[in-house]
Amino acid sequence: MLTNKRIVIYEPAQKVANDRTFCFWLEPEKLKAFALDQLVTHSWSKVKINALDAQSLASKNYYYLRSDVLYTHTRNLLSNYDVTWKEQQIEGYPEQLGKIVFDSRPPLFEKQKIQDVQLKQSFYGWLVQTDAPIFDPDVFTMMDFSVAQNKQTQFLYVLPFASNKALIEPTRFGKDLISEKDATALIENFLTEKNTTFQILEREQGCIPMCSSSLERNFQAHHWIRTGANGGQLKPSTGYSFVRNLEDSALIVKSIQQQSQIKRRISTKRFQYYDRLLLHILARYPSEGKRIFSQLFKKNQANKVLEFLDEKSTASGELRIMKSLPILLFLRAAFLDLTLQIKGFFMQRSWLFLFCLLFVILGELQLTFVNNIILFIGMLAFGIPHGALDHLHQNPNAHLWNPKFLLKYLSLGLFMLLIWIATPVLGLVLFISYTAWHFGQADFQHWQIRSPIGAFLWGLALLALMLFGHWQETIEILAFMQVSLPKLGTGYFQMSAWFELLFISGVWIIGLVMKINKSILESVLVLLLAFQLPLISAFGLYFIFQHSWHGWTFLERTLKMNFLQLWKKGALFTIGAILFFILFLFTSSAHQLNWGTFFIFLSALSFPHVIYMHLLYKRHS
Repeated sequence: MLTNKRIVIYEPAQKVANDRTFCFWLEPEKLKAFALDQLVTHSWSKVKINALDAQSLASKNYYYLRSDVLYTHTRNLLSNYDVTWKEQQIEGYPEQLGKIVFDSRPPLFEKQKIQDVQLKQSFYGWLVQTDAPIFDPDVFTMMDFSVAQNKQTQFLYVLPFASNKALIEPTRFGKDLISEKDATALIENFLTEKNTTFQILEREQGCIPMCSSSLERNFQAHHWIRTGANGGQLKPSTGYSFVRNLEDSALIVKSIQQQSQIKRRISTKRFQYYDRLLLHILARYPSEGKRIFSQLFKKNQANKVLEFLDEKSTASGELRIMKSLPILLFLRAAFLDLTLQIKGFFMQRSWLFLFCLLFVILGELQLTFVNNIILFIGMLAFGIPHGALDHLHQNPNAHLWNPKFLLKYLSLGLFMLLIWIATPVLGLVLFISYTAWHFGQADFQHWQIRSPIGAFLWGLALLALMLFGHWQETIEILAFMQVSLPKLGTGYFQMSAWFELLFISGVWIIGLVMKINKSILESVLVLLLAFQLPLISAFGLYFIFQHSWHGWTFLERTLKMNFLQLWKKGALFTIGAILFFILFLFTSSAHQLNWGTFFIFLSALSFPHVIYMHLLYKRHS
């Protein structure tokens, strides 16, 4: 596959020294299939935990591979091809690097969900040669918790290469790194208890992230392939990754050979959940780590535990393992995780979702007057003000009272008003058309979706959901606007709360399966839920807490002003809009407040706003 290919390898520094060791369990035949059998320098067939009897690894061995051996082998392989090595650190994701880019830089776990946990697996070890034969070269010690825990989860990891030679590595799972001083004391205590003198041959130190969050894969370049820990191949609860990397790499290579979509090794949801529960416990109750790992190996065969850690166990096998662990401790962690997920769910939801849920609850409690108060405050806060700033982004250097701009603005509004007077049906069609365009444009701009046609269709879908979901109210309002539509039987678009909840859940599941944009999906679900509310409440919720808010935040970014600065800039025009509505109301033929009159005024007021915001969006894009 490398014939006639040009390859560049970027490393901040040359990889020649033994800067790390790779240890992993694997079947001998798989080791050979991965062409690593000639590279491992030692292996063990038995494992020991604490003072328990050593257990066989059955069909597996535990292998030790020095990094300098792997680096040398890799260089020898690549010497036959057109390969350039560059000592350079790459920042960001420059897509022009190559046709295929493999990125194994250290992972960044910056965007974590509230239920995620991040710890560190830190270690410091000595490769020692002792005067006395104190080791069994066929048995490695995965975890020896006989050392002082010091309110942490820490243990000794011992890899014997001969009866008088071993790597002894104190390891800590926790938020704080193990210090060289603490680790040295643990190693010296271990060797003192064995009544032997020793010589230090090598030192090793490192830190592995233990984080339950999924790595972000949002950048667009399909040829940029993140690998290793950066590709999510680090098991959060143990830090093991070598075999996971091998399997992932094999899938990537096969995909490239077949010229198909890149397939990856991905942990299933249930194993991600197991890892997260353990990290919750280690983070909040670090002293319990000793009990958990000790019981895990004491009550289960070692090969079954390794199968579980490899995420290749069966559901029945996992159940047996769970029964061997402190169940109350894990139930407590599960409850904590559920609580955090619920909290995270609401923290990630839009204002529209949260206020719609609040409105439905208040409606069930017969407290709809509170909903009206919230809508009134929302309209004054940024519902009306977000449309009172057109003068600012169209003529930023002009005086506040710009006669030319004001004349244009009022003329456009008057033009729309005259259409309503002349032919209400045409007025309605125009109103729905530019409102759909404006709503869709604001939402898609906020969600960074570039599709003008899609934006218009989205706006139409929004209005359709609101109007058809409240059909009887819709025709009553349109009657005030001199537009008549056919009546439908009461309850035609109504459904029971339980059926609606079931329907919404179904839409949510289908949307996730079809990978519909989550913001679009959530908005649809909210508007379905809003069927339980009056039309004005449903429209007000969307208009204030999604459309106006999206427009407002866009203006904050574009004009580089904060909320208070923008509100002050639009205050006079906000007051002017309110006064115009009062004037319109008293000069209209109805001489009374009804929602038909309100929406006619709103259409006249919003028409110039839609035009000027379109120009702003266009300049920005």
